[in-house]
Amino acid sequence: MHTHHHDHSHGHHHTIKDTRALKIAIAMTLTIFIAQVIGSYISGSLALLSDAGHMLSDAGALIIALIALTMYANANQNKEQLQRFTFGFKRIEVLAAMINGIILLSMCGFLIYESFMRVFFHTANIHAEPMLITSVIGLIANVISAYMLHDAHHLSTRSAYLHVITDLLSSIAVILGGIIIHFTGWDIVDAILSIGISIYILRSAFRLIRSAGVILMDSAPQGITSHDIEDLLGQVQNVLSVHDIHIWEMHPGELSISAHIIADQQFHAKVLEDARILLIERYHTKHITLQMEDANFSKDHGCDHCSSRED
Repeated sequence: MHTHHHDHSHGHHHTIKDTRALKIAIAMTLTIFIAQVIGSYISGSLALLSDAGHMLSDAGALIIALIALTMYANANQNKEQLQRFTFGFKRIEVLAAMINGIILLSMCGFLIYESFMRVFFHTANIHAEPMLITSVIGLIANVISAYMLHDAHHLSTRSAYLHVITDLLSSIAVILGGIIIHFTGWDIVDAILSIGISIYILRSAFRLIRSAGVILMDSAPQGITSHDIEDLLGQVQNVLSVHDIHIWEMHPGELSISAHIIADQQFHAKVLEDARILLIERYHTKHITLQMEDANFSKDHGCDHCSSRED
């Protein structure tokens, strides 16, 4: 006996609104990226190039969010695709986050190497004016993007909003660096800023790769184990034991739980209902699959890998 309830309550209106906001943010981010690459070439600023790299990665994240949102919207209409990809396209975001993280790592390696070369060998002169002009343009565009995305409803769009906020902060850092160089002539400030921005991006890259890896391994999210589920379901009246427990996320924040519950057949319907209510209340998920078994069935058809702590 199975219960499986999917929540498809994201409104069509929210999807259209988020899609529009994402398209504007992508256009803004790519414009800043091009402006910063040109500005970096003219001014000789590595900090500006670091920020451009940050913009490129965020443009990637925004494009991924848009693709995921478009596929999510289209998959609901395409029955053939839904029959094949029974979980929909939620893992696309996770796969793309992993790729994004790997690209960020290699980009940061190059920028940190270049920055150290400049610190120790003074290989560049910085022109502060074009550096300042470009970073101010970047700041304005980021403010517009942040405003467009600030009340997003979908998970992918909300994460895109956080990307834009970090861009905004690094634009402010580059502006401050440009002002310092303009008034003091300390070109080394640029390389130090570039290292700082790169280290900040590295932290994001490691986090992206780690969280994507955990999800792709179908691992239980932090703060919940199979023993927690076993103990919780064990509290339900008439439950004899629980085994074959699986907890995983299709994408961040969407918890799925499955388990086999042993109880006398006469209590199956009541136990099933009580167990579902308990899991929904505790873990705020409706992605639940529970298989009811009686003791004889479990003994005859038990699985070797199932572990129970009846002992």
